[in-house]
Amino acid sequence: MQTFDSSGPSVKIRGNAYQVFERYVAMAREAATSGDRIAAENLYQHAEHYFRIMNADGQGNPLSAPRPMTPADTEMGMGPEGDTDDQGPAESVSTVAPPSDPEIPQG
Repeated sequence: MQTFDSSGPSVKIRGNAYQVFERYVAMAREAATSGDRIAAENLYQHAEHYFRIMNADGQGNPLSAPRPMTPADTEMGMGPEGDTDDQGPAESVSTVAPPSDPEIPQG
């Protein structure tokens, strides 16, 4: 296990990748709860960095520690794995017919 010294936006965190990840997620949730979306997004990005380190080192288990949901993910309708929440196609298909020209006969 490797120990990290993280100098985040306003705090210094020391621990293995999982501990640092968990601390950033907790701080991001706290910032989001207090209404500071910018700080929350910043902290979620720090958490995601350590999440990626955990996966690269083989420490990550997708079932026990999913990627943190950021406010941007929520606004975009994205799930924790970057997928859309619905099971349909990613792009919506328009069913509205283009307007017809009244001077050109249809048929």
